[in-house]
Amino acid sequence: MEQVLDDGTGVMNLAFAPLAVALAAKQPETVLGWLAKPHIRELLTALATGRLPLTHNGLAEYARPIAARYLRHELMACGILPTVDKHLLDTEQWLHRRLAELFDHPHEPLLRRFGLWHQLPRLRTTAAARPLRATAKPYATQQFTQAQAFLTWLHERRIAPAALTQADLDTWYAGARAHQRHGVHGFVTWAINNGHLPRHLVATRLTFKPCTVITQQRRLALLRRLIADDPADVGTRTAACLLLLYAQPLSRIQHLTTADIAEHDGDLLIRLGDPPAPVPEPFAALLRQLVADAGQPPALLFPGRLAGQPVAYQTLHRRLQKLGFSIKEARISALRQLVLQAPAPVVADALGFHPTTATRQVTNAGGTWSRYAPGDHTPSP
Repeated sequence: MEQVLDDGTGVMNLAFAPLAVALAAKQPETVLGWLAKPHIRELLTALATGRLPLTHNGLAEYARPIAARYLRHELMACGILPTVDKHLLDTEQWLHRRLAELFDHPHEPLLRRFGLWHQLPRLRTTAAARPLRATAKPYATQQFTQAQAFLTWLHERRIAPAALTQADLDTWYAGARAHQRHGVHGFVTWAINNGHLPRHLVATRLTFKPCTVITQQRRLALLRRLIADDPADVGTRTAACLLLLYAQPLSRIQHLTTADIAEHDGDLLIRLGDPPAPVPEPFAALLRQLVADAGQPPALLFPGRLAGQPVAYQTLHRRLQKLGFSIKEARISALRQLVLQAPAPVVADALGFHPTTATRQVTNAGGTWSRYAPGDHTPSP
């Protein structure tokens, strides 16, 4: 290890001492196998000698992004590099690569403004308040890709953005697929509001059909199977139960830690919103087992391969898919059952949902909670 991290004078670069300690605590076979890869040794030596800056930007310039990404998280976990949201970093790197490829695009300046002046600032603001969801990068890249396709369509028809008419915009929407209309909506709205497209234009409002759901009997049967004797590992079973019981999205489940679980007067509580929600038996026993396996608190309940990072969204998604039910349908079913049992604002606060999300599901489920007036409804004597 000392040889790989030699600063060029025959001794180990002291800046990497925390990394050496962290690697020494891991399985020796895993560390040795990692260090045996030539490009890993090359990367570590370049950083230790200063040929590659020991910064996030320096790692972004390395020719092997996957190797640099893994090392980046090890360095952040050790405190050698400042902690930065991984989804924000991945999106920034993708956007800069895409813009470099579009240097000769006729509308590259407009795409650059959209990506660097609109998309990235919004992501940075969100990341400063809370971890970005795993869907943040796919959503941003889809928006940018559809913006590029839309501007290419304008160029091919010799239509300048400033001369776009409502008829032209409606023609594009009429010929576009649903995912294209959805993806381009953010760009069109931004461009109109900022004067890059005529301000009198009206972007087509997007509408979505209510999601289909599984039956309550099917949901309860799945819960009984998962809690009792399903062959899946404890982590996968727990994640599935959190989805089926509390309607939690995977992007929130993956970030749960032991700090979100608490005991109070013999009852187990989970903090998904405010106040914490009670955990019923026998699911409480399964959750206690996962907490015990997580290690010294605060620890991630669903750790991933990267140091200090939760399991990847797509990895968790694939594991739940193998259980044999539709994740989206099951989650919406759970939320609809919850808002039929309690007022939507109460459910939203306790489980961390936006009030609009919970209220919409009251309507879709045919519930009546939203019709109750506020105040004391106790009958008068």
